[in-house]
Amino acid sequence: MLLACTGGGLDAFVYLNHGHVFAAAMTGNGIFLGVAVLQHNWAQAGRHLVLLASFVVGVFSSKALAGTLKRHAIVIGLLGEIGMLFLASWLPGSFPDGVFVPMLAVVAAYQTASFRTADTYSYNSTFMSGNLRAAIEGLYDAFTPSHRETGLRQFRKLALIVASFLAGAIIGAILAPRLFNHTLWFFDVLLLVVLALVIRHSRDIRENS
Repeated sequence: MLLACTGGGLDAFVYLNHGHVFAAAMTGNGIFLGVAVLQHNWAQAGRHLVLLASFVVGVFSSKALAGTLKRHAIVIGLLGEIGMLFLASWLPGSFPDGVFVPMLAVVAAYQTASFRTADTYSYNSTFMSGNLRAAIEGLYDAFTPSHRETGLRQFRKLALIVASFLAGAIIGAILAPRLFNHTLWFFDVLLLVVLALVIRHSRDIRENS
């Protein structure tokens, strides 16, 4: 839920303050790319291509960290994301969007690639389509007596993640015009809580092994 809140808020902030593009929602950037190409707006198309390339770099980085640092990869990657957002929060409004947003796209891609399950369910922390689908599927299953408990559990968990994403988007939209780049402080606080939970979980696993 914390990661989903961060994902929704980050894209709301970027969209409102940094050129009506997305740092995490590559589906949206893909649509904007298609529209820009149709309109022969090559400068805008180039911006979206750079963001897509940045997302690719972020996913590759996540896999590389997982391959070299093993169980420490999540902690190191989270520290990198927290540090990048904190750095970006101090950049002036005149800092070029063409550099600012790709920086955030890389860390958003890391988050997407590194956190893909909630309990036993697949989910995505940077967009809500798949999470909403899984929540409604759980609700549908809940109408079958033999699947009521598991269906309700799936619906409850995924619906909370969807609600967290929407809450993050609303918070990001409220803070963006007021705090400008300092809006990122709020999401850094959420990620620090995630980092603490990850460290505690890793410690519990070591103690029980």
